[in-house]
Amino acid sequence: MTPDPNTRVFRADKSNLLDLKTACDDALKEYLETKAGFRQSHKHTDIKLALGYVGCIFAAAGSYYGYIHPFELEETKFWTAVSVGLYYLFNVLMMSYMYFVEKNIIFTGTKTTSNGKTTISVSSSVKNYNPCYDLDVRMNITGGSSSAKLKKVTHQQFSTALNYWFDEDGVLDQELFGADILKFVSNTEATHTE
Repeated sequence: MTPDPNTRVFRADKSNLLDLKTACDDALKEYLETKAGFRQSHKHTDIKLALGYVGCIFAAAGSYYGYIHPFELEETKFWTAVSVGLYYLFNVLMMSYMYFVEKNIIFTGTKTTSNGKTTISVSSSVKNYNPCYDLDVRMNITGGSSSAKLKKVTHQQFSTALNYWFDEDGVLDQELFGADILKFVSNTEATHTE
């Protein structure tokens, strides 16, 4: 069977767990957007970018102020210290957001169907010296008539050996990977708590 020339090839070093995880994360995001019909939300990325840019703006402003005024002045030292402190603060806020809010979330998206709206959040992780790809899939399904919305919350965890999806050259078998992801998403949609 010849591969589709429009299909992106995901290749990874089979001896590097982080490389395998990154390839699976990228393939999962692409699969959920193209095949499963979810529209990705870039909220986490946007917040991190905003915090990083604001920190850089303060650093650039401090650099510019130090460039046009002699550093020996007390006023220049004060504003340089303020700009460095604000840069540090915004970077700490960005790292805190990544650690406490975003955590291991690799995909957040929504899909609207005739039955309502489905929101999915997928987290992934790989533990040291354990070649298993752990997925945590959460779904919120809202639907029904406009007067009474039915909300279903689902949560499933899956774990699969990474070498199962990669060939000896480190190329991801996208058919096998897509079938497993479809099974994971279908199982999550099928099981729900009211």
